Amino acid sequence: MSSTFTSPIRIFKRNNPSNDGTIAPDNTGAAIVSQQATFTGVAAAGAISTTKIGESASSAFVIPAGSIISDVKLYATTAPSALVGGVITVAVDGVTIGTITANTTGGVISMAFTATTTAAAEAANNGSVDSTVTFTWARTSITGTLAGVLSVEYTARNADGSITPYGSGYTNN
Repeated sequence: MSSTFTSPIRIFKRNNPSNDGTIAPDNTGAAIVSQQATFTGVAAAGAISTTKIGESASSAFVIPAGSIISDVKLYATTAPSALVGGVITVAVDGVTIGTITANTTGGVISMAFTATTTAAAEAANNGSVDSTVTFTWARTSITGTLAGVLSVEYTARNADGSITPYGSGYTNN
């Protein structure tokens, strides 16, 4: 079972310490959400084809406009027995925001963010239109293949990057 909400999903505390029904001061934030996709049998260098969990066809990660990306992880469930230079480049609309360095033991591996203002700006607010996240595999040599799940974690915000909620009928003023 799933539920659908309009983003941003803002977490509010609806009472104050006196519990008199007054809406509490705005001291909360927005919920972090994620998308996951599987990939299999990656050996050759190039774009990684992903299939979102629950879907059968290959599909790209599309992040809502205004989102801030907090992490990208590789859950390596199949690892090659030998690997030299295995790096996954993560890009948002063609802008590299980081890399994931694969290994021969598998496991959960977080992305290392690229330390540039351009990458930081792209990760902090992907713009006023939805963005595509792509993964590109590069390696010098490999014995076996890499497979697993890629996960992109982000806060879905309004297109301008704000987290002002709408539609709830309540305000926090």
